[in-house]
Amino acid sequence: MKPKAIFFDVDGTIVPLKVAIKTFQETLEHFHIKPLSYKILLKDAIGYSLHDTINKMIPDAIPIEKQFGKCFEELQIKNFKKYDKLLPYVKSTLDYIHKKGIKIGIVTTKKRNEALAILNGYNLHYNALVGGDEVEKVKPNPEPILRCCDKIETSPNFCMFVGDHPFDMTASKSAGCKAVGVLTGWGNRKNLKDSGADYIIKNLKELIRLIDR
Repeated sequence: MKPKAIFFDVDGTIVPLKVAIKTFQETLEHFHIKPLSYKILLKDAIGYSLHDTINKMIPDAIPIEKQFGKCFEELQIKNFKKYDKLLPYVKSTLDYIHKKGIKIGIVTTKKRNEALAILNGYNLHYNALVGGDEVEKVKPNPEPILRCCDKIETSPNFCMFVGDHPFDMTASKSAGCKAVGVLTGWGNRKNLKDSGADYIIKNLKELIRLIDR
């Protein structure tokens, strides 16, 4: 199928999860808050907004949530190339989609400025971006995806959403898009399928086959 638009998550889909997790650990260290292991953050923080993560996991940061968030944002912008690089086939796939005349949307729980640093820093094609700070409810709520549909003036029925987390699949199906789970981040075949994935791909290179069917 050739969709009119394809939307992408960021962490675990465009860049490795390592960037967000390591930056979170740096922020905890900056405020002298008890550290959390990579494994715990991977399991319990990925996919959630910073506000929800703080309230769920870091009670010491609740009184300083605004300062914590500002520091985390600044470090995310600074660190997007520090800990890793783009996931395999990201740039070549986005270039291919752009040349095919398919619109590209970015829908992420990251703040807009954090996502812009990555997109512009790696010179990636995109037509619209919806950050977590631009909506009232983040994924798994469909609001961010529907907002992106509005921005590019395309019905969800003609869109695909590509993400690595079950929240991405849930949001995509609730919005009315085709859901594509990619195995480069948090999810596995079972939890992505159980959350509604229509297709599951190993990496973004395999997305081209779906487009060209």
